[in-house]
Amino acid sequence: MKTRFATLIRMVALSLIALFLAACGNHQEPAAAEPPVSGGPRAPADLLLFNAYVYTADGPGTVAEAVAVNDGLVSAVGSKEDVMALQGPETRAIDLGGRMLVPGLHDVHMHIFGIVEPDVCSFRSQPMSLDEMVPYLQECVQRYQLPPGEWLAVEMWNFSQGNQVSEELPSLRAALDAVSTEHPIMLWGNDGHHGAVNSRALERARDSQGNVVGLSAATLATVFAAYRDVVGVDENGEPNGELNESAKKLVGAGPRRDPDKLGGLLPDIGRELARNGITSARDASLAPGYLPYLKEFEASGQMRFRLQVANRLDPADYRDVLSGEINIDQMMTELEASRAAFADSPLIKANAAKIYADGVLEGNPYADPPSLPNSAVLEAYRQPRFRFDPAAASVAVVGYVDTASPLCEETRANAERFKERAARDAFRAEHGFHPAQCAISFGVLADPEPFMMQYARRLDAAGFNIHIHAIGDRAVRAGVDALEQVIKPGSGNPLRHGMAHLQLIHPDDQKRMGELKLYLAWTYAWMLVNPEYDLTVMPFIGDVLGPSGIYDPESYHMLNS
Repeated sequence: MKTRFATLIRMVALSLIALFLAACGNHQEPAAAEPPVSGGPRAPADLLLFNAYVYTADGPGTVAEAVAVNDGLVSAVGSKEDVMALQGPETRAIDLGGRMLVPGLHDVHMHIFGIVEPDVCSFRSQPMSLDEMVPYLQECVQRYQLPPGEWLAVEMWNFSQGNQVSEELPSLRAALDAVSTEHPIMLWGNDGHHGAVNSRALERARDSQGNVVGLSAATLATVFAAYRDVVGVDENGEPNGELNESAKKLVGAGPRRDPDKLGGLLPDIGRELARNGITSARDASLAPGYLPYLKEFEASGQMRFRLQVANRLDPADYRDVLSGEINIDQMMTELEASRAAFADSPLIKANAAKIYADGVLEGNPYADPPSLPNSAVLEAYRQPRFRFDPAAASVAVVGYVDTASPLCEETRANAERFKERAARDAFRAEHGFHPAQCAISFGVLADPEPFMMQYARRLDAAGFNIHIHAIGDRAVRAGVDALEQVIKPGSGNPLRHGMAHLQLIHPDDQKRMGELKLYLAWTYAWMLVNPEYDLTVMPFIGDVLGPSGIYDPESYHMLNS
């Protein structure tokens, strides 16, 4: 066991220093003198890498010429002359010919089973209009020879680009119905939060007792009322095919990714990580079903990366049907078992747990009425009025609904008036928008705050690192509240609790994050100019009709993200 441990450590260390980038003939000579040989005894090295542009990643950005490795660890960094003095009869020496050598990369938020594509129907994130989508998916049905009634599950749907409607296909539901009425269809968004289905899938929706009742305007108002904020609807109040977050489970499509199919891809996953210079990572949300495959992969001796697993347990799977209470004791028992299974592992740690505070911040401007985002926010989402240009296949914001107006107050108070289409059409003709756009929404938290607070306390007391998904500013605040209660003032956050995504943050909570020394993994949506994507976010959280449009530097979302 000791020999195997040393072998594994050596493999990881070699991976760490084996990221060779393009030749660096254009690099300038370092301004400062190269550092002297440092660290470790001056015994003959196992491995020497020389004639390199060695970026050490220290504070001054020091550049050296050569590196020595002993017993899987970097033992010397410095000039070629000094480091080559460590060459012995058994030393392996590699001339890098001026290539750059950098430390291995640590990815703080990734999903390793999503970086290699299995043999499934997939959009590969390619944007498509609804008209383009139909023949593409029909070809998938033929290619995989699906028998009638079998699911067509489609990976990597780009929910935020493409998806332009047409007169014949006014919604995702209509487009997927055009693909097939025999097969239930599920599009899995490339973000893991969005989804879309056809009518055949909607018919399969089951209530909490397991009865098939279907998802419709009627059941959405009664049986599935709790899912209203994560189900898109059309102008008649019927589901338009958009199923987000927990609503995807209602139709029985099964898990997005099957561990039995993806577990065998770990050798390919390892090669992909190495190709990109990633030598260690955190899988930010991994279901327990994948852990046995990781254990087998490590035992095979092929694993050349370190991994911290943030265990993902869905609280809905532990909720009592009658009382609605979530069995946290059972959740903790499963987490403890997962951690114990890797207690002796040199490469894998299952000592983190994932909490979802909310969903996502993108809406659908192509839906009629527009689908709102569902992330939990402090200020109610705006209700933008969009105009679709069929020729350009694009939408533009032309106004906003004043949800605080007497008209909207009266409309909300008398929603029953608009059950009939004639009444809705008359309202739209008079006021220029659908009556449903008088609705006021603050998004939704994934689970009640008391649960999040209690779960965080239990995780911290058991020594688990807590990793919270939070995107909207209300969810971020709830997440900071949960972590603030378990991090002692001045402690420095010893368990390294943190949060991810953080697209919208109130300034007060920015300060609290710093005081708590939280570890943060950002979604850099604000760094990129992507008008098509930005149109799914910014009009819903700020007024974009000013001269600066969606990129107004003084808007709330630009100042506080």
